[in-house]
Amino acid sequence: MPNGAYTWALTVAPADGQGAALTRKGTVKVTGAAAVRRDFFGSDGFGELLTLNSSGGLAYQYGAGKGTFTGKRTGAGWPTTVKAVPFGDLSGDRCNDVLVRFANGALRAYRPACGAVVTPSTAYTSLGTGWNQYDVLTSPGDVSGDGRADLIARQTSTGDVYLFKATSTGKLSARTRIAAKWTTYKKIVGAGDLNGDGIGDLLTQDKANTLYRHYGTGKGTFKARVKVLANWGGSYNVIVGVGDITGDGRADLVSRDTAGTLWRNNGNGKGSFGARTRIGTGWQAYKGVF
Repeated sequence: MPNGAYTWALTVAPADGQGAALTRKGTVKVTGAAAVRRDFFGSDGFGELLTLNSSGGLAYQYGAGKGTFTGKRTGAGWPTTVKAVPFGDLSGDRCNDVLVRFANGALRAYRPACGAVVTPSTAYTSLGTGWNQYDVLTSPGDVSGDGRADLIARQTSTGDVYLFKATSTGKLSARTRIAAKWTTYKKIVGAGDLNGDGIGDLLTQDKANTLYRHYGTGKGTFKARVKVLANWGGSYNVIVGVGDITGDGRADLVSRDTAGTLWRNNGNGKGSFGARTRIGTGWQAYKGVF
């Protein structure tokens, strides 16, 4: 059972069969279990957004399941050229990890303690070099069906898409090509589990601003795309599959437009999303939103 709040109900029928049954309800919070995707703070089961500011501060923007972000915790000292990839528990310590790619192409898996900020001095595992050949690095969650989060990357020169599976050693497997020439997509987003089958899914946005979903098969591949929305998100420079931030257990989307306004689209648990809601302004100040 993953971390988060759970509702319970107990119904007891009268022993003699006379009268109405008695029902009691309540909630219980589970901590110290498996971390929910993108939950870095509070072990509450809600996703966090990562931001990088112009001073090199990498922050968790966190909320309380109300659909907005209510505070932040910042780890300082990062180069402003890094790309962060919120990841699952690669190291097996029941805390989510953060992959960070540096300008020289080195990729590291940082292992902050649960609720702790990630800084350059946080313990990490090196995942090799040459990662600047990819223009997309994103984690949809578990794609291969082994219960571990995986990494999706698109090669800039070819548009080919690769899967890097997490391993029990806390590293990533050798890449496997899972799609060719995805050059028509301007964004590829690790969306989490969009349909409740426990497998990570992808969203893609093409140059005509059509949004598609690609359901994971649980075997390291994705099903054929299905159109979700047309004429959508043309002004967005960032789209993030942030996990559940509304408290309904469904994966949501957060986007930033070119004016710096932050928007939320609630997931419906069936592979699509509701109308957008404005949840912030002034976010153009961030060099990176992950």
